[in-house]
Amino acid sequence: MAKTGWGFFSKRRRGPVGHVALSLSMDRLALVVRPTDGRPVRAYERAAGADVGATLQSLVREADAVGMDCEWVLEPGAYSLQQVDKPAVPPAEWVQALRWKVRDLIGFPIDDAVMNAFEVPGLDSRGRPPTLYLAVARKDELRPRIAQIEASGLQLSSIGISDLAWAEAVRTLSPGDDSQAALVIDARGGTMLAMRENTLFVARRFEFDGDDQRVLREPQAGRTERLFERIALELQRTLDYFDRTHQRPPPRRLLLLSGLEGLEGLGASLRNSLGLDVQSVSPESAWPELSALPEAARVRVAALSAVAMGAGRA
Repeated sequence: MAKTGWGFFSKRRRGPVGHVALSLSMDRLALVVRPTDGRPVRAYERAAGADVGATLQSLVREADAVGMDCEWVLEPGAYSLQQVDKPAVPPAEWVQALRWKVRDLIGFPIDDAVMNAFEVPGLDSRGRPPTLYLAVARKDELRPRIAQIEASGLQLSSIGISDLAWAEAVRTLSPGDDSQAALVIDARGGTMLAMRENTLFVARRFEFDGDDQRVLREPQAGRTERLFERIALELQRTLDYFDRTHQRPPPRRLLLLSGLEGLEGLGASLRNSLGLDVQSVSPESAWPELSALPEAARVRVAALSAVAMGAGRA
């Protein structure tokens, strides 16, 4: 996970009593707790309720996580991901060097932007300029959440993004050096990753529109098939981009992770339409703490387990 460059973390903290990976949205809270005293890892998910801050405080107390270091993993809607040319400066100076470039890519003043960057591998070896992924969020939207996290008793130590959290999860769930893709479906849309040699090369996102949301609420054979076709089209665009940009064979293996009910048949549809080897896995096989959650929630929280297990071990 890329954990520097956001500009919120300058003070040194005492040694942690444990590590927490947290996701926080208007409708759901989830956290995975890894104590440092030998107690087992635990996973939780709750509806956010009318007062997100109060729900988080209650959940942190229930998890006995007060005082633990916390990585907050931003949901896709909380940041944008831009691909930009890599500046010719040391990594610690990437963000500052790119601030002027991002002015025309975001819809708010640059002074309200907070950013982090990570490298897109392999392009320079193929005669193309090396590039970075630049994650951009709005300070004014993060600050209220940061206040809620600190008020809950957690010690916010880093902010991550869901794309990198899911890449970490894929490395555990489907290891291998060959090219592979992953598709993570959530209530708002899908995150598509293309990886090779356990490294993230491409990350793309698509959002469900109103018609898609209606199909998910009220599945019907014909409409569900059209939704599957749209998902296949978005996935094919990602595979084509990987092939065109990185000049490597596109992935033929797809790890499908759906945190939604009602999408039975999606794997078979993608297998038939794209000729992919579609694999579905049980995240609890890698992270037993997820077994305590409902089946769909195990997928939704899997990336947090990957983050929590890697926290403090770099």
